[in-house]
Amino acid sequence: MSNGEQPIFLYKISPKLYRYIITELETNFHIQPYDVQLEAINKDEGIKLIVRFGENFNHSSEQFFSNKQLENEKLALKDFIAKTGGQCIQVLKDDYFNKMTP
Repeated sequence: MSNGEQPIFLYKISPKLYRYIITELETNFHIQPYDVQLEAINKDEGIKLIVRFGENFNHSSEQFFSNKQLENEKLALKDFIAKTGGQCIQVLKDDYFNKMTP
């Protein structure tokens, strides 16, 4: 993280955005809240979202969203959720089969 910025849990910055992302992941990908960690870095001009997933949450997807994108234009956010949901599903499947393989 640049400038010593530490991510914090998204629900502390924006509970509404946290609920929106979790709902989209559950509805479209059947990903449960305990399968992901949603973090963010709050900046004056927007929020950098970080979604961690996989065993020990060692995989992540991140993207910066301006305040305008979060308030008015949900398309970029929906694209990010779709991309991240697909990555998460693949990692969860891979983790599962790695555990089940003797």
